[in-house]
Amino acid sequence: MRRQPLQCPFCDNYLANPVDIRIKSLEITGGICTCRAVYVLDRRGHNLGEICLDALTFLCKGDIDKALTLMPEDYEEETLDYDTHTNTISRREDKRGRTGKLIFVRLKNL
Repeated sequence: MRRQPLQCPFCDNYLANPVDIRIKSLEITGGICTCRAVYVLDRRGHNLGEICLDALTFLCKGDIDKALTLMPEDYEEETLDYDTHTNTISRREDKRGRTGKLIFVRLKNL
């Protein structure tokens, strides 16, 4: 898949660049889509487990205890390569390991 503008993988809405967000003790770089999906950026793509938990905590409005009780069947998740310079995404793996990653998460039962 070639690079395309940043869009939500769940609803195809175009999204703004990720921004710094602070909720309670959580500090992330990400955003929210109109379909209630949240996205969180891992600039180097090396901490996917950590940013997945951050995305779930963000989805739970900063409540990490609630985030930890979510089961995989409770939410949808999508990980995409992200270029911070061009605000574009791709599903293709960057073989050189130089690209950031965005994790998108949305609850299934809205």
